[in-house]
Amino acid sequence: MHKLISSVLLLVFSLVCQAEQAYQAPLVRESLLLDIDTGAFTVAVGERGHILLKQGEEDFTQLEVPTQATLTAVTIVGDNIWAAGHDAIIIHSPDRGQSWEIQHNAPELERPFLDIVFFDEHQGLAIGAYGLFYQTSNGGESWESVRHASFLNPYDREYLEEIRKEDEDFYQQELESILPHLNRVSVASDNTLYLAGEAGLLAVSTDLGQSWERFDIEYTGSFFDIKMLADGSLVAAGLRGNIFVMQQDEQWMYLSTCNTATLNSIIETQQGVAFIGNNGVVVNATLPLSVSDYDPYASTSSCAVADGVAVTTTESKSALLNAATVQGETLVTAADGIYSLSLD
Repeated sequence: MHKLISSVLLLVFSLVCQAEQAYQAPLVRESLLLDIDTGAFTVAVGERGHILLKQGEEDFTQLEVPTQATLTAVTIVGDNIWAAGHDAIIIHSPDRGQSWEIQHNAPELERPFLDIVFFDEHQGLAIGAYGLFYQTSNGGESWESVRHASFLNPYDREYLEEIRKEDEDFYQQELESILPHLNRVSVASDNTLYLAGEAGLLAVSTDLGQSWERFDIEYTGSFFDIKMLADGSLVAAGLRGNIFVMQQDEQWMYLSTCNTATLNSIIETQQGVAFIGNNGVVVNATLPLSVSDYDPYASTSSCAVADGVAVTTTESKSALLNAATVQGETLVTAADGIYSLSLD
């Protein structure tokens, strides 16, 4: 009898462990893939805990990982891989995906991580919906939750400071309830961090994310990417195809493309910069970018495309989400999988 009970318990434990493993999909390369990163090898992540790895000339192969949560972001440092996503999950591999551990998992928060970056094998941060912001200094062995009021617009910060004078606990509750979605963080060559988020949020950090300064921009839509280009231009893109540019630390200007499809990522190219987005949209722009004043009331019927800008769409017209250059080839993660994309 004891042997039978032990056998049943082992079977249940085995089934639970299997349930936690990412589904091994026969058509995984054609599934929804949300992010990609590359170094000495390349990793893409997506729905149902899918993680694909490519080394050298080999094709992508799916890895076994301890989650079926949708993974939205991935970052590589040396042989280390960190991936983050829904259920506020963060998983880590120290050996190019051969073994994995769950470092953080909090489905009760009902908030997904949307991006994750590491600056070395020890220091990193993960950001997400409703101001979700976690940081680590020990490679993810522990993660600390931080709320940054500096991400809010000046009017909300002023309101919160009045509350704080009366009640610190209520201040913390209100801060958590009104923080915007944090969509993307990018690292410049000098380790300056740039962050893009909801409600016109663009911010910069010069101390690896310990403190942030919000940029002043006359726009309240969501941004999904921000990047410092080689020529020193800072570009941000997002909702309804809007692209803003800051040149030589001056004010934010507008890049007119007459495209209204949401843009998800920014990629530097040999010719300049490309923006990829929903409906298979690809916006190519040569440098220096030809900018103008932003007019929120401009009529779309009289829109003029800026000099040096070309807008095309892929044949499948599926959402293009992220991209990486691998051995001279641009690989894009999209709603219909991962494939090569020409940005020329």
